[in-house]
Amino acid sequence: MNGAVYEIGQVVGFVDLIEDQREEFPISPTSRWYCAVTNPNCQARAALGLHEIGYRTFYPKVRRWVTHARVKQAKDKPLLGRYIFVEIDPKNDQQSFYAVRAVNGIEAILSSWQQTARGMSIQPAPFSSEWIASMRIRQMAGEWDETKGTVPIGARIKLMEGEFADRLATVTAKEGRTEKTIVFKLHGENQYGKLHVSNVRAA
Repeated sequence: MNGAVYEIGQVVGFVDLIEDQREEFPISPTSRWYCAVTNPNCQARAALGLHEIGYRTFYPKVRRWVTHARVKQAKDKPLLGRYIFVEIDPKNDQQSFYAVRAVNGIEAILSSWQQTARGMSIQPAPFSSEWIASMRIRQMAGEWDETKGTVPIGARIKLMEGEFADRLATVTAKEGRTEKTIVFKLHGENQYGKLHVSNVRAA
């Protein structure tokens, strides 16, 4: 499948991150989003396991600077703790809540009392597809990226412009009245340089 081509500066309202996998993940009008609870620190493992058996998943992440071995790195962490959203089609014979619960890393599916043909019973609770879509848009817009506009000394960065474009470096100093000039040292080399803060990214 050929990907869409966008011009620089063009506003894109929403891009489906798995557009290229439509044949693998067909969209059904009867599919709904549900919320699963993972084992502690198992969101990525559960998402991979669900993907392998044909389920789409989403869990929003917050990006923060963390310090490791005196180097600050940008790390993603789940925004909603142990929750992960899973798209399930109850009318699809190839999908089931039992299969989702059996995935390594999944502990349970959030449920609630609901009216059924046999009266009130506890059933997996669906979430609004519009709400999930809005959360994905907010994620892609960087709403929970706490590293934006803040590049501390000691941060590991990726250079986006200049002769060292696409190289990794560490911030050693900041210059200027508003500290918008980043002084960096290339990884693995005793070589230094300077770039405006807008031309570097957290790495």
